[in-house]
Amino acid sequence: MKGNATILDATASNRSMWKTKESDRVLWIDVEPELSVKPDSVMDCTNTDFESKRFHTIFFDPPHSYGRTKNTGIHQTPSYEVQKNKGWRTGAYYGFDKYQTKASLLGFINKAQREFLRILSDNGILWFKWAEIHSTLDSILPIFKEWNVMMKIEVAFQGKVKTRTWWVAFMKTPQFCEKEDT
Repeated sequence: MKGNATILDATASNRSMWKTKESDRVLWIDVEPELSVKPDSVMDCTNTDFESKRFHTIFFDPPHSYGRTKNTGIHQTPSYEVQKNKGWRTGAYYGFDKYQTKASLLGFINKAQREFLRILSDNGILWFKWAEIHSTLDSILPIFKEWNVMMKIEVAFQGKVKTRTWWVAFMKTPQFCEKEDT
């Protein structure tokens, strides 16, 4: 499975954020088996079998909403074919149907970032995307207590709903790197 890949997209969805949909340097994983653009591996990013410190860069774009039902809305529908049959044309799937409560979504984010601490190289970068649909970025950041925020970029949301969306670049705290090496 792409042994030379140094970049991990841990929640690949339909790779909608990527201009390049195929690369030997990027490994796309997702837990959703019904995606139209198949991940390289159907895998839970909270519990991988990757060796420690495998990746130099990880992209993590988790669901930003919860409590929805699969295939009932444009962003809860993983398959292009289902979207097309309903008259939708986005191709985007955000996983809003995966978590029924805020607590379950936050639990997922916490478990994922713990796994990323293990599989990201000590000098690597974790890119985290957050849309403030139900929770502000500032209320989510405390989950990442073993990480240093290196950069926060607010990106424009293009759509009918005006939601603040962020990309945050994290590096492991030096204390965590020392702790992990011992």
